[in-house]
Amino acid sequence: MRIRLIAIDLDGTLLDSHSEVSPANRQALAAARARGVEIAVATGRRWHAARKYIGQLSCPVALISSNGALITSANGEVLYRNFLPRSIALEVLCVTRDFRPYAALLFDRPGRGQIVMQEGAVEEGPLGWYRRNSAEFLELVENLEAPLASDPIQVLFGGPPATVERVAPLIAESAVAAHVHLSWTKYLTRNVSLLDVMTRGCSKGAALARYAEHCGIAPTDVMAIGDNHNDFEMLQFAAVPVLMANRSDGLESNGWPMTLSNDQDGVAAAIESYVLS
Repeated sequence: MRIRLIAIDLDGTLLDSHSEVSPANRQALAAARARGVEIAVATGRRWHAARKYIGQLSCPVALISSNGALITSANGEVLYRNFLPRSIALEVLCVTRDFRPYAALLFDRPGRGQIVMQEGAVEEGPLGWYRRNSAEFLELVENLEAPLASDPIQVLFGGPPATVERVAPLIAESAVAAHVHLSWTKYLTRNVSLLDVMTRGCSKGAALARYAEHCGIAPTDVMAIGDNHNDFEMLQFAAVPVLMANRSDGLESNGWPMTLSNDQDGVAAAIESYVLS
């Protein structure tokens, strides 16, 4: 087996606990790319939020953003979009009306309005995060249905796990369940869970499969590195799935090999073991 494509999660994987890409990780990626290996960063972040980290790398990489809803090439060309249909987003908002303070609509558009939340949203939900990190893209509206003139990327629910976990059964037990995919990202040590409501069939794994096909690379030649539940389908797709030592609880039950933590250059260690050695 020769690895020809590496897919790497961003937060908790390529980024350390200070949200930085270490020199060792940058060097390992550049060394793999110099050997002809394709690199794809796969993240739950929006394209606009992820691209600043891609710019820190010293080699060209493709970007799978928003948990697989958008694929862009190393030169920024859009290769694939798979957004949540407006009609389905409206149904999701109807079913989850009691959780509006924790809900956000994410759009693929420049400037303010990329992130839309309802007035009265609580700081312990996505509002606090976006005010600190993406205030220039955040718009507050009186009613979340109003901005849905076009398809959003997704509907996001975030906040304390005990609160957000009550959203999933509402969706799963409704008619809209057949049209959506639920993707979890859990940071239990920070008392935060994120639930992304994507269109049916949208995941990091599905996007990675599409990108591998685009590159003419078989799943047997793919390695994936991740740490959280939204990485599950991507790790499942790859012939060589590698978990970070700081992975979320439950993922280790799959028996996948493990590398060092994100603060110990775990990505570099995995690339050294499976690609460069």
